[in-house]
Parts: sequence; structure tokens; C-alpha cells
Amino acid sequence: MTKSEIQAEIEAIQAQVIAWRRHIHAHPEPSFQEFETMEYVARILTEHGVSHQKGVAETGIVAIIRADSHPQDMPCVALRADLDALPIDEQTNHEFKSTRAGYMHACGHDVHTSILLGVALVLQRHRNNLPKPIKLIFQPGEEQSPGGASLMMAAGVLSNPEVESLVALHVYPEFEVGEIGIKSGLYMASSDEIHVQIEGVGGHGALPERCINPIQMGLDWIQSCQALVKERCPQDVPQVLSFGRFEALGSTNVIPSSAQIKGTFRTMNEQWRAQVHQLLAEQATEISARYGAKLDLQIAKGYPFLQNDEVFTAHVKAVLSDTFGPEHIHELGLRMTAEDFAFYSQQKPVCFFRLGVGNQANGIVHAVHHPQFDVDERSLEVGMLAMASIAFQV
Repeated sequence: MTKSEIQAEIEAIQAQVIAWRRHIHAHPEPSFQEFETMEYVARILTEHGVSHQKGVAETGIVAIIRADSHPQDMPCVALRADLDALPIDEQTNHEFKSTRAGYMHACGHDVHTSILLGVALVLQRHRNNLPKPIKLIFQPGEEQSPGGASLMMAAGVLSNPEVESLVALHVYPEFEVGEIGIKSGLYMASSDEIHVQIEGVGGHGALPERCINPIQMGLDWIQSCQALVKERCPQDVPQVLSFGRFEALGSTNVIPSSAQIKGTFRTMNEQWRAQVHQLLAEQATEISARYGAKLDLQIAKGYPFLQNDEVFTAHVKAVLSDTFGPEHIHELGLRMTAEDFAFYSQQKPVCFFRLGVGNQANGIVHAVHHPQFDVDERSLEVGMLAMASIAFQV
């Protein structure tokens, strides 16, 4: 199909897709609890004759669209959207704002899902023009470990038929609507949670010699870990070791008996990631022995780093440049945030790109995960045109 033909199809369904987005936005569901969202998506796919399976990894959906001439086992390209919302109270004034207190689509997954639904309609109507079958992955739990992508993979989403490459987009309020960002190679970091429980000996603040101060233990551990990680990090390996919580409930004259620390480690090198885990554990052992008290370290291993395949991403970039004009396609920098689409990138060639949704003139400027996050809904048309164009040119 030509660009103008695809665009005409998308323009015809734009109002419907916006309505879908607003419904999903008004009914957010947290990670791995997207049962109503799953049923809503499945109902739309059924109404438009798109073959699919629901209940994959409990709340996910996998659909397949192929030309009549495609063999059943012909390898396919997958397009992915995520379904879950965040535990945030929405602070917008939209008529379609969240109806569920404490939850909000503050990361744009309602946009991703609606775009993929719109693309499904276009591809289904013109499936005999598809060079390869297209698998649509509506995935739960992107926001919460262990990540819905890992569970979908365990459920066999990359097989039957085999997926040879995957594409996903993500809202990006930093760009105005109509602009797209992309980066080949390393793009996003792995993400591990650090949890520390320290058990010292509390007592009177005026008698510190009778105590084992868990605050001092924690400070020594943090400082030694940060110094060693900085010193030993291989050259040109991006990394972040940061701590966002240090809680010890003593007082002006009370040394507490316990303390808790929470933090994160992120990098883009798996060997270094494993070495840092070991280094943090060694420092925990050393500090415990030095003070004669217990510093218990638990590391919750999260998502791996995300690497866009260079050859496949170059092809996607060429399609997007041809569709929108190269002046609207921008090179992105490294990003130390994490994304569970990275699980797919560890096994298959992927391309993960950014969709501009901002509109400074209209005050649409808030970052994702903000209670006033919003999008310019014209971005849905841009996202559908991008994904459909890729599907017809894979």
C-alpha cells in the first residue's frame, strides 16, 4: 500500500481510535490485573475479524494477521503494545479522566494499545498486501517486575509462528506531536532493585560506645560501594548506582536498632552488572564483620538492557523517514531508565522508538509518571501511520 492509501485508512478510523483510547484511559488497571482491558481489546478484535488468543500470561492477548497466501508457519514480525496503568492519582480535568482512584494511565499505555488496535483494523482490511504475517502483542505488566514481556515469552509468544523481529513505540512528551525519536544499538539500561536491612544495637545517643549504630553502618556501606563501583567500572560502560530511601527511626538522643536502605543499580553491560552485584555483597559482608552486626543485602534483578538491532533499526528508520520526512526523525541519546521490551531484545532483533505527544502551546508538557501527564491526541494518527507503514514494508 502507498503512504496516501494507508493515511486515508487511518484518517477514516481516527475518531474511533480516540474513543477507544479515552475509554481505556478512564478505566486504568494495574500491572497483571488488566482483565477488563483485555476483554475490551479482545471484543474490538473480534468485531473486526482479527484472529486472536486472550488470556496469554493471564491478561495478555496475541493476534495474528496474515495474507491468504501466507503459509501458517511463515515467520512473522511482531508489533507490541502494553496494557497496564500506574498507581497514580490523576490530576487532569478531562471528561475521560480516570474513574478509578489511585490509578492512572500516566505512561501512555492507553495510547500504545489504541494505536495497535487501529493498526490491526488497517492490516486486517488489507492483509493480502502484507509481505509477512504480523503478530500483535498486547502485553500486561510492563511497569512491574518480573515484566509482562518475560511472562509472554515464557508463554511462547515468540513462536507459532516464529517471530523474527519486533517493533514497539512509546509516548515521548519531550517531543512535539509529529516528531519521532530513534536510536540504534544500546538505548536503555538494565534495572535492579537494592534492598538493605541493617540490624544494629540501639540505645542512648549520649552513650554511643554501648551501641552499634545502623545509620553509620549504612553510610559506610553506601560510600564504600559508590567509591568502588566508580573506580572499577570499565571505560565507556554507562551505569547508575543511586539510593532513594534511608530510614532509621531514632531521635535526637536515641540511636535506633535498625535501618533500611533502598536503591537501584543500572547499567548496559551484563558482565559488569554481575560484578557489581558481587561487589555490593562483598561490601555487605565486610561491613557486617567490621561492626559485629548484620547488614542483609537483597538484590531484585529486574529488566535487562535494551539494545536496538542495528540492521533492523536502520530499516525502520528508513521507513519512518520516507513516511514522515527525515527532518521529523531525531537521534536519541542513551537513557538510564528501563523498559521490559528489553527482554525481547535479548533474543530477537528489535526496534523501540519514541512517539512525540507533546504540545507546549496547549500545556501538554508533563513527563510520563506525572499526575498531570497528557498527550496531544493527534499523536495517535502519527503512531498508527508509523506502525502500519512498518508492517507493510518489513
